[in-house]
Amino acid sequence: MRSLVFSTIVNDSVLNSLGITGASSFAVDVDTPLTRPFLQIRWGGNAEGLKQTPVTRRTVTIWVHDVPGDYTVIDQVISRLRTLLLSLEGQPNGGGFVVAVEWAGDSEDLSDDGHETITRNVAFELVGSGQ
Repeated sequence: MRSLVFSTIVNDSVLNSLGITGASSFAVDVDTPLTRPFLQIRWGGNAEGLKQTPVTRRTVTIWVHDVPGDYTVIDQVISRLRTLLLSLEGQPNGGGFVVAVEWAGDSEDLSDDGHETITRNVAFELVGSGQ
């Protein structure tokens, strides 16, 4: 599901217009991208999705970072991410399918001293099969 989620995000024209323009818009480990806004994706562990099937459940949390000041762009990015990820339900996924996508909520307004940004996150539960 990693590649499906990533490609859905980087190929979306609405997110592109908000400044999420590709791989350079994602933080990797401790690296902070120079572009703003940028995203960090945190994948939770795999858990059983449906008993006695190859279907798994996984949490994904997407952090949206921007320059300190105004959360407007962050809120717009989160709103679009919610639309995009919920639309993945039923989509092919590496030889399987995304069975369900559930929105798990948005965080409060936060600041990140390490990245020197303001931030919020949106979380989802994804259930699916495939790679």
